[in-house]
Amino acid sequence: MNLQEAKEKAQKGIKVTHEYFTDKEYMIMRGNQIVFEDGVKIFFDEWTKGKEYLLEGWSEFIKKNI
Repeated sequence: MNLQEAKEKAQKGIKVTHEYFTDKEYMIMRGNQIVFEDGVKIFFDEWTKGKEYLLEGWSEFIKKNI
């Protein structure tokens, strides 16, 4: 999915991940802030600005038992 689709899912509380994230990394959103799996928060526009590689490559997070 693309970045906009991922943002919309994350705003609904659905965990999303990117192809460059590790198997344990994901994000959700609260308002216009991204909240990562470790609790780190950053504003969406600040984190995505100038990062063309984030425009594609998103999917829903699936926890893997490793």
